[in-house]
Amino acid sequence: MSSIETLQSVVARAVLTTGPADILPLLAQGRFDPARRLNIYRNNTLVSLTTTLKAVFPVTVRLLDEGYFSYVAGCFIRSSPPQEPRLSRYGAGFAPFLARFEGTVHMPFVSEVARLEWKIAEALDSPLGRPSTLIELYEGLSSGSFALFLQPSLRLVLCRWPALSIWAAHQQGGDPDRLADVTREPERIALWRHGDTVRFLRLDAAEFAFWHMLMRGRGLEAAVVRACRHAPEFDIARALTGLFVSELVIGIHRMKESFNQQERVS
Repeated sequence: MSSIETLQSVVARAVLTTGPADILPLLAQGRFDPARRLNIYRNNTLVSLTTTLKAVFPVTVRLLDEGYFSYVAGCFIRSSPPQEPRLSRYGAGFAPFLARFEGTVHMPFVSEVARLEWKIAEALDSPLGRPSTLIELYEGLSSGSFALFLQPSLRLVLCRWPALSIWAAHQQGGDPDRLADVTREPERIALWRHGDTVRFLRLDAAEFAFWHMLMRGRGLEAAVVRACRHAPEFDIARALTGLFVSELVIGIHRMKESFNQQERVS
């Protein structure tokens, strides 16, 4: 490690700790005390990163109360500082952190909502592909097994608690008091970017399995088989039409492997 990298590492540790800083002897004396200057930089860093987390997790802020959220965010920042320069990508580990943090572990729905909010942030930060049409699908039906390429912003979220219901209740026009007594109720959620907003769809077990297989690139036949394991009456025509109407399909690709080969490696 070069001397500049070593110095950067020492500075990062000093900024993210409240204890004695190893870097103080390295700071040049000036008009202001080095420790005071370091504290200013430390506070600015924590405020900036906390503000970023509040912007990404607004409903989580309301669930925890803004003051307590700031405390929890500070604990998270010190344990998981940014690993890349883009602040918009900071917060990926916040939901897992809440799931095990002593002060929030007894409120598992909070980490579930935070996980949903992070997926929303990911979707909004994803590119938009040109939607394919049903005509392209019908033309591809004659080519045998094929896979569907879906929008890169599409996210599937399986929650143990009603995260989407809680999130929706805290949006404009919602009624948070309606969910005063949150009970455990699984939700299977699909969300994707639509322009500058995000669209949501609740899925049943069969639909979730179908979409999940398509996202993995397993092919249409494999996706239908997996869906039918949950619901033998699964309506493939309705499911496909829904994907195209929602502009989620951006490409149709003929499978190189046979369906049986794919199933063996599933």
